[in-house]
Parts: sequence; C-alpha cells; structure tokens
Amino acid sequence: MRTLLFLLLLPCSLWAAEPAKPTAEQVDFFEKKVRPLLLENCTKCHGEKKSQAGLRLDTLEGLTKGGDAGPVVVPGQPEKSKLILAVRRVKNDEAMPPDNPLKPEDVKTLEAWVQTGAYFAPSTKANTVVDAKKHWAFQPMKEQPVPASKSSNPIDGFISAKLSDKALSLSPQADRRTLGRRLFFDLLGLPPTAEELDAFDKDTSPNATEQLIDRLLASPHYGERWGRHWLDVARYADTKGYVFTEDLNYPYAYTYRDYVVRSINNDVPYDQFIREQIAADKLNSPDKSILAAMGFLTVGRRFSNNIHDITDDRIDVVTRGLMGLSVTCARCHDHKFDPIPTADYYGIYGVFSSSNEPKDLPMIGDKAASAKYTTDLAKLEKVVADEREKINAGKRRDFAVVAGGFAGIANVEKAKLNQGERELLRKKQNEVDKFKAKSPDAPPHAMVMVDNAKAGDHVVFLRGNPGNPGPVAPRKMPGVVATANAEKFKDGSGRLELAKGIASKDNPLTARVLVNRVWMWHFGQGLVRTPSDFGVRSEAPTHPELLDWLALRFVNEDGWSLKKLHKRILLSAVYQQSSKVSDTARGVDPENRLLSHQNLTRHDCEALRDSALAVSGQLDRTNAGRSVNLFKPPFSLRRSVYGSVDRQNLPGTFRAFDFASPEQHTPQRFQTTVPQQSLFLMNSPFMAQAVKATVNRVEMTKAEGDEKKLTALYRVVLSRNPTSAEREVALQFLLRPQGEMPTTTQFSAWEQLAQVLLLSNEFCFVD
Repeated sequence: MRTLLFLLLLPCSLWAAEPAKPTAEQVDFFEKKVRPLLLENCTKCHGEKKSQAGLRLDTLEGLTKGGDAGPVVVPGQPEKSKLILAVRRVKNDEAMPPDNPLKPEDVKTLEAWVQTGAYFAPSTKANTVVDAKKHWAFQPMKEQPVPASKSSNPIDGFISAKLSDKALSLSPQADRRTLGRRLFFDLLGLPPTAEELDAFDKDTSPNATEQLIDRLLASPHYGERWGRHWLDVARYADTKGYVFTEDLNYPYAYTYRDYVVRSINNDVPYDQFIREQIAADKLNSPDKSILAAMGFLTVGRRFSNNIHDITDDRIDVVTRGLMGLSVTCARCHDHKFDPIPTADYYGIYGVFSSSNEPKDLPMIGDKAASAKYTTDLAKLEKVVADEREKINAGKRRDFAVVAGGFAGIANVEKAKLNQGERELLRKKQNEVDKFKAKSPDAPPHAMVMVDNAKAGDHVVFLRGNPGNPGPVAPRKMPGVVATANAEKFKDGSGRLELAKGIASKDNPLTARVLVNRVWMWHFGQGLVRTPSDFGVRSEAPTHPELLDWLALRFVNEDGWSLKKLHKRILLSAVYQQSSKVSDTARGVDPENRLLSHQNLTRHDCEALRDSALAVSGQLDRTNAGRSVNLFKPPFSLRRSVYGSVDRQNLPGTFRAFDFASPEQHTPQRFQTTVPQQSLFLMNSPFMAQAVKATVNRVEMTKAEGDEKKLTALYRVVLSRNPTSAEREVALQFLLRPQGEMPTTTQFSAWEQLAQVLLLSNEFCFVD
C-alpha cells in the first residue's frame, strides 16, 4: 500500500509516456520552415564545427539540454525557452543573432514550432539514402499469385489469407437494402429512394448488384461525388487566399472543377487525366475544353504573390498528389529520409519557372460572350485605361516643365508609379476582375499555364534562399522514379515530359497511390494509411500483394479506367460484407486493418447536406456552372460540390464538418465530433427549411390518415417502411394532447418527427 501511495505521489513528468509519433504536419513544418532558419542563422556559431557557450542547435540533445542555465527549448512553452527569448531580443546581452535580428515572421515561425511541441528531426546518415532506394514503394510492381479462396473475386483471396493467419474470416454479406444504400452513397453521395431499394431488394438475378453498380457509374452524379474527392487532392478553392489589395477571386476556378466532374463521368483514363492537368496546352487536342484541366496547377494559394512559394505549392500538389512523394522537403536541403536530393526539387522547379500564366486566358466551351457582357466589360476596362492615361498625362506635363521640352517623353510611360497611383489603378482593376468573377454572362476561360518563350534549367537555392544561388539543376524526373534511360527534359518547359514520366506504367508510385486512394474512399482507410506519403517513413501496406495486384490490373488490363477499378472492388465479398463485428475480431484487430467486416462510416459534410436536400425534394440537380454561396439565405439548392470555397475565410459550417482545407493538398479528411455539428443539425435555418419542405412533399400531403402519412415520411427520409415499434411510438407522439407538445419548438408535430429522422444515426451514417 505504501509503495502504491509513493508511486501516486511521484511528479507527473515521471509518468510521461514515450513521445508521440510526430504528425506529417509537424515534420513538414520543421523541414520546410524551422531547420532552414536554424541552419541559416544559428548553427554557424552553435553547430558541429563551432559551439559557442557550449551550445549546439543542430542536435536534439543540444536543444533540450542546453547549458548550465537550462534547456534552450522547452516544448510547448515559448516563454520558458531561451531560444525564443533570445530571438525576441528581450535582453540586449542575450539577443540573437547578435548582428542581424530575425524578421518578425521568422520569430513567429520559431514560436509556433516550440508551441506545437518543438519536433526536431535528427540528421540522416549517408547510408540511409542508399538504403531508402530499397524501400518497397520504390520497387517495380510485381505480379502476385492470388491466394485460393471460396470467392471468385481475387481481392477476397488476398484479404481472406491475412484473416486466416489470425483465425478470422469475412463477415456475412450485408442484406440487400443495406448494400444498395451503401452503393448509392459511395458512388453518388446521394440516398436512394424507397422504390429504388425495393426494386434492388426484390431482384433475384445473379448479376443484380453488377447492374446496379453499372447504373450508378453511368449517373452524372457519380462524377460530382468522385470529383469532390479529387478536389481535396487538388486543394481546390474559388479564391486566392491573402493577396494584399487585389481581387481575391479566381473568376474561372469553376472551369477546373467542371473539368474534373466531366472527366470522371466520361471515365477519362487516369494517365490521360494526369497529362491534361499538367500539360493540356502541349497535347494539341482539338477539344479546347481540356485546357481547363490545368487548374490543377493554378487554383492553389497565392502566398501574397511570392512566386517561390507558389511554385513550391505546385511541386507539392504534383508530387504528393500524384506520386505520394514529398519532394518539397528538399527545397532547402536534401530530403532527410527519402532519396530525393535538392537538385531533384529544383529540377522540377525549373519546369514551372519555365512556364507562365498568360494575362489573357483562353476562352473555352460553346458559350460566347453576350453583347451586354462585352459592352459592360469594355466600359470598365476603358475606365482603367482612361485613369492610366490621366496619370501619364500628368507625368508628361511635369516632365515638360522640368526638362524644358518633350525630348525623351516616350520614356515617361515607363516611369514608376507612386503608391497613391498604384492604389488607384489597382482599385479600378479590381472592379474589372470582380465583374469577370461575378457576372453570370461571362464566358468560361481556362486557367492555363504556357511555356515561356525561352525555357531553361534553374539554379539550386542554397538552403532555400533565393538570394544564395548554387549550381544549375537540370529539368528531369526525380531520380527515385526515373527509368534507367531517362533523359533531361528538352520539350519547352518540360511539363509534358514530366506528366508522361508520372503517368508511365514504369513509374512504381503513380498507380499504387491512385489505387490506394480509391480503396481509402471506399473503406475509410487505405491499404497504406499515409495516402500521400509512400516514402520510407510511411506505414507499410497492410496487404502489399493486393496493392500491387490491383495496381497492375488497373494499368495493364483496365487501361487506367477508374470505373473498372470501382467494379473490381465493389463486387468483392470484402466490400459487400456486413459492418457487424464479432467479439473475436474486435479483440484481435480493433482497428479493422485486416477488414474482417465493413466499416461503419459517417457522412461527410457534402453528403449530409445533399441528402437533406434530396429527401426534402429541394435538390437542384443542375450540372456544372459557376460556384454558389451555400450558406447565405435564400439557401442555394445546388449540390455541395458547386459551393464556393473561400480559401481565406472558409465557411464555418465547412470547418465544423471537417471539410478539406484548401490551403494545401489534403490526403485525407479528419473526422471530429464537436458540438457545432449537432447544433447545426438541430437549429440551423438550412435544416429548418429542409424539415418543413420534407413534410410538404406530395407523398406526405396526399397520404390519407396518420398511418399512411407516417409510412410516407419514413420512405421519403430513410427509404424504408417504419417498423411496428417505430409506428407505435410515432402515433402515440402524434396523439398527445396539444398542451403536452413542446412550446419552445418552431415545428409542428409532424415537423418534429421529420426532424428526428433527419437527425438519426440511420440518416447520418452508412452501414
């Protein structure tokens, strides 16, 4: 007893567990922001070669132990960290760096680093890079023998083999109604009607499930659902983020979104999809609408118009999004874990620095500019031109007075504008840009990139500093995925060669990454649980043989067809099994990594909102077009994929329901449970509108008597008839005296019933 009491009285620090594994965000922040700062400003005096005052800031031990005065860094406590106090220059005799104070934004970077745990990655040994090339993800895909199983679908063989090793097996098949509902939400993001589920439930033909899958894949709503998945990868937004005083909108971002939806509906082969998004301008296609594909490169954040950060973002979305390769970690130094030298980063940097976004974006589609739009735009542009001429006229007068004549007056047009003149012209130009962004009559344009008149390789920025140029880095594929005979890029900027290298069947990463993403979007988790990081620090695949088998089928047999990949997965017993979990499976495999049962999934914010509109009979199923504000009354009834995404001020409802951050590429959405979610479902004007519209549907208003009306309500909202128990409870509620009804609700009794169903787990989850 005394021993137990002694242990309970020990300081909490002695009970601390092992440090948690750093998140991808912590690693990325350290490698991109913190390590370069320390190398540039601190380690010359406090490093391996020189350690003044006995302090070293290039090792974890040096940072945490420090000298006699205590640790240099106290994780989570900037105010107690000597490093932070020094760079804040609190005391003159301890101010660091002594001669050149850090920029305020650099001080904030270090403060944020310490506040979030001060993750520090040790330096990599030289032989680590050599060993990294042996990593499973960098090896060629290999044909895998299919384990024997009772199922005719090879996927089941691979899964069952792993399960049998743990004395587990697949769960029984889900009932027909559960399976049908699962397929509708997975492929369309919309609920089935009761009549659609009834028909599927009664269809006893052996190919009934395959026929339903084919019908759903042919629906225009399929591209909307799976297009939204891809927009997470592409960090899609309708605005630029913070860009000083210019207009925040991307007037034509929606053309990229529509391209994605259209391409997925048309089952454009994935290798072609990649080539179009990186180099559509180089493909010489007669279909000019594919130029919109290049929004993949251009709809990203604008970083206050810092071209180096913009280019870094493009490299990131291309390499992590398409290959699961974190190349941007090599911006300032060779990658600390993967075999990616800095030269590989600047090889791709040269591709994008040899390209530009033209001022005049190409018009696409059949919609021509209306006479009214052309006239109104010309008037606004004339205002800008007149204002510029007015400024220049003033400069010419001033020049004439000072110079005593007009000699060299042509050079006046090149004179720099003062701040007031710049602000005035910028304000006028913003009016033009806003008109282009908001006018419903504006014809669509593609947000393209084109090659510079002269392409060229780029220098390495030593330690990521543009003011410190190093050797030239040739434009080429990263060495870890380049074929043995790969050459330097020669075709203009090299964007098309880059796209072809990524979309090559010889690239060991591209097909694996895409197959893993599709698996994740069907099951909730990928075979590799770090979907945008297949490097040496990634988690090993739970089923590596299955991953390669699927990737090879995807490339060689299915011609990079996304729809064929869906069918392979959806026709498996693994996908079609029940979500009920046995006690044995829960004990052996609590995270369901071996897939002994299907995962119960919660609707994402788009499926939840779209379902509320669908069951209430309000959903506007119009495809394509400009983005709309989803959260401003009167509420838009369009699908959520067409909602405007404001990068700088993401709507609160999106944030509450774990919408993908458009700040950068999103590998996988978080899943949180916060009060705001329940409060929105219970109290928001949008949900109140859905509740009232539901009870006013024709199925409800034409039903005679409470019992038939109740059946209609259940069929509209949950696509089924109520059980006898549900019927009894609901009718008792409806028969209560008026005085017993809640007085604080805005709803009638029938509306309260509808609200309960719209708030139920059955409505908000997929079994």
